Amino acid sequence: MAKRLIQFNLEESIQNQSLADDVNLQQITYYDKNGITAISNNQNVVPRDEAGNVALQDGVESNPLLIIEPISLKITNRSALRILDTQFNYFKFPAKIDVSEEPDLDLDLGLDIDVSSLESNLIDPVYARYKPSEDRRILTGDVNRPGAERFSGILMDEVVDGLPQKNTNGYFITKEIKNAGTDLRFRIKLQHKYQADTPAYGTSYFSLILNSPDRGVERQWKGPFANNSISNPDVFGSIGQYDIQTLSLDLVIPNDEFEIGDTISIGAFAGQNVDSQYHFIIADQSYWVITDANKNVDDWNQELS
Repeated sequence: MAKRLIQFNLEESIQNQSLADDVNLQQITYYDKNGITAISNNQNVVPRDEAGNVALQDGVESNPLLIIEPISLKITNRSALRILDTQFNYFKFPAKIDVSEEPDLDLDLGLDIDVSSLESNLIDPVYARYKPSEDRRILTGDVNRPGAERFSGILMDEVVDGLPQKNTNGYFITKEIKNAGTDLRFRIKLQHKYQADTPAYGTSYFSLILNSPDRGVERQWKGPFANNSISNPDVFGSIGQYDIQTLSLDLVIPNDEFEIGDTISIGAFAGQNVDSQYHFIIADQSYWVITDANKNVDDWNQELS
């Protein structure tokens, strides 16, 4: 019996809720159709005068109540996005302009432009200026090998200006350099010192090293180059105790002597390299400049008058 009573109450509750929902739906539909002031504007509910004002009388308790029953509609983001286009559209290039007649534009701004100066400021595919980033000892190389095989590359790793280094400490021959038929001009300044605790002279030598994917490595491709000390002028490459020497080279390398993909570097070897006797290159006073040999430029690739 109790079970049937509970079931009856549950069914009655569902029916009442359904009736309430129908009433709410009818109310919402009415206000949605006629506006939230539909009841207040009804003359039978709220009497008004000819101007539309609510008719009230002082001291009368039977004045009509002002009835306003606002109804608000809830709009979800999902339902709004179905209607509103919120997509951002990018402007597409190139823009098309329909010009029926050619415009008459006067572009003479009175600017005197030196075209030759603009050409000189364009990137030169040949020019480069390198220097060592720090002082570095000169190695002796393998003393059991002939002099031409004792050369090893020196530090020339800092790009001061111009073409970057594809291979550190070296100048790389690109397709543009080779195919242009350009001859290269090398201006090299190497300042080096012999540090020794005995008065006997030392020796140091320099070269250009070619590293070619086709020909292999030629450690004395150009050279050897060296200074002679004042105290021992008859000994090629000699340098006295604590002496500082400056090797200056100005070389033209013909285009037919190098190929695409070759790397050229500066080599050196010394006769002494122990703690009491060694040679080193002074970085701040050394550099290597590569320019187009057909151009009349200084070692900063600036035109000479």
